Amino acid sequence: MAATVPATVAELAEQLAQMKTDYDEALDTCWILICAALVFFMHAGFTMLETGCVQLKNTQNILCKNGLVVVIATICWYLVGYGLAYGEPNTEGGSFCGTSHFAGGGFLEEQANGVNRWRDWFFQWAFCATCGTIVSGAMAERTALTGFAVYVAAMTTFVYPIVVHWTWSGAGWLNNDTRTASYKDFAGSGIVHMCGGISALVGAAVVGPRQGRFAADVDQDKFVPHNVPILVLGTFILFFGWFGFNPGSSLAMKSQADAFSASMVAMNTTAGGAMGGLVVYLLEFVLTKKHSVGALCNGILAGLVGITAACGSVEPGEAFVIGGVGGLFYLAGSALARAIKVDDPIEAFAVHGCAGFWGVLAVGLFGSEEVGGNGIFHGGENSGAQLGVQLLGALMITLWSGGFAALFFVPLKAAGLLRVSEEMQTMGLDEAKHSPRSAYSMGEPMTSTGKPVAPPREAPVKEVAVEVAVVVSTEADDGHES
Repeated sequence: MAATVPATVAELAEQLAQMKTDYDEALDTCWILICAALVFFMHAGFTMLETGCVQLKNTQNILCKNGLVVVIATICWYLVGYGLAYGEPNTEGGSFCGTSHFAGGGFLEEQANGVNRWRDWFFQWAFCATCGTIVSGAMAERTALTGFAVYVAAMTTFVYPIVVHWTWSGAGWLNNDTRTASYKDFAGSGIVHMCGGISALVGAAVVGPRQGRFAADVDQDKFVPHNVPILVLGTFILFFGWFGFNPGSSLAMKSQADAFSASMVAMNTTAGGAMGGLVVYLLEFVLTKKHSVGALCNGILAGLVGITAACGSVEPGEAFVIGGVGGLFYLAGSALARAIKVDDPIEAFAVHGCAGFWGVLAVGLFGSEEVGGNGIFHGGENSGAQLGVQLLGALMITLWSGGFAALFFVPLKAAGLLRVSEEMQTMGLDEAKHSPRSAYSMGEPMTSTGKPVAPPREAPVKEVAVEVAVVVSTEADDGHES
């Protein structure tokens, strides 16, 4: 009897250990899937934001672009993108790209070894699609769907995935165990937002401004957002989705430490967005003496983009600072785009590109070792090297994403596949290219500008006939009375 007790205890301990492993896996998976769904819901936010910013006559076109981004990104991420991002490294100690897991290859085999590639694919797919949709708004109202779709396919197949491999895979040349300091970007200020924002700048510059934009003899008020409530709705949907974007990047929820980390990230995310919105709103009011809803919304988004890289390695006080400075970078980027006459209807470059660059830089400046940071302001070990590799990462993301954007957009424009005609822009892309002709029918026939089509007037002869009938009836009545 005594000999069987240890065996029974050992079996029980083994069973308990297996149960803990199972519960840990289940908790992590639930957390990641929920956060991935929140990130995906950000597409509703981008869609509403961009819809509010464009002219009424181009509403369906921007809706269609956002839908295409999701479906194209899904196919490309499955076939090639995920493998380039998270496949086996092509070399040890500084890989350029992944070489396996294309089209879901090897997922079942790794599941047998306790590795859940399915949830990882789903979470990272949501980020990939987000990067692609940043570009659509910057090129709105004058870009052909064909040319845009070609670039989205290229971006989600290899442009974005290669950046991910360099940085988030753990084996890329910017982030691996062989470096003194590795590039850090908790949830993607540079990897997602800067990559999309720089591509948006190049795309908007190559396709050219909308017809009449920046022209002295054209009333520029025609280019203001046509639906401010929808713009605000989109902003708050994005803010909501950011609580999956940033806290979800902790990738775990099985321990108290995981819970504390995700909670700190959520608080920092809130602080960054709030301060970014306040700074931009107040500065815009000081400069124009007007209350700008658009400035408030873009300031919130810039603050969120700015804190995204450092949200897991700074304290809330620093998060407020980072978000506020993110708003300043947005204002600077917005002024720069106008100065060089780059027409960016949703200011994607300023919000995502400029605030994203600041977010990457902030990782090397803020954050103490107590919260996982290595900022130069705290004098951390190798903090100078950390700042240097952050700058290197930002430079490489700029060159890679911007270079490939030019490589695709310039030939597409030369081939006549990127920009629609002036006539189509005047008519509106909804009426020229979509069915129905307007996004807002209200149950009645509508023109491309959203006004009801006037019902046909009755022929004048009918009016005359009615008048004659009235006269005849009146005469008959008079005769009867007499």
